[in-house]
Amino acid sequence: MAKRSPLADPQLYLVVFIGGAIGTCVRYLLGLAIPQQAAGFHFGTLAANLLACFVYAGLSAYLAQADWIRPRDRELVNRGAGMGVCGGLSTMSTLALEGFTGILGGQAWQAVLYLLASVVFGLLVAFAGVWCADRLATGHRAERTAAAGQTARSGDSGDSGDSANSAEQEARQ
Repeated sequence: MAKRSPLADPQLYLVVFIGGAIGTCVRYLLGLAIPQQAAGFHFGTLAANLLACFVYAGLSAYLAQADWIRPRDRELVNRGAGMGVCGGLSTMSTLALEGFTGILGGQAWQAVLYLLASVVFGLLVAFAGVWCADRLATGHRAERTAAAGQTARSGDSGDSGDSANSAEQEARQ
């Protein structure tokens, strides 16, 4: 069976569109809820970008290991929640504009510090997201392994574990 091009997949467009709308709304709400600027730092933008870094990195790391989730479902979640929600939530253009405006407004040191802090903390929270996702995936894998072991032990009375293997294969699809 030939692999379908993502360009010809309307379902992917839909999940990215809906996710992007959700992420953009959350971004807007964060901007309203968190004071816009203090000492050259735009905390609403910073919070949105850091949240997006954490979630997208964690989601990508988790989905890469989640072989118990059907590949199509992983693709839809990655595109909708990752690319859509996190893409709408994060805002490189606003970050750049705020840094540029700060520099032109005579707050060059604060603007440069803000830009550096955004990048450094973005990388740190992305690392934290991957770390958390790895722990979560490891826990889910251990639970699934234990459950498969229980099923295999209870099925030892006659069928050499084939039902556990077929159930596991069916769950993967």
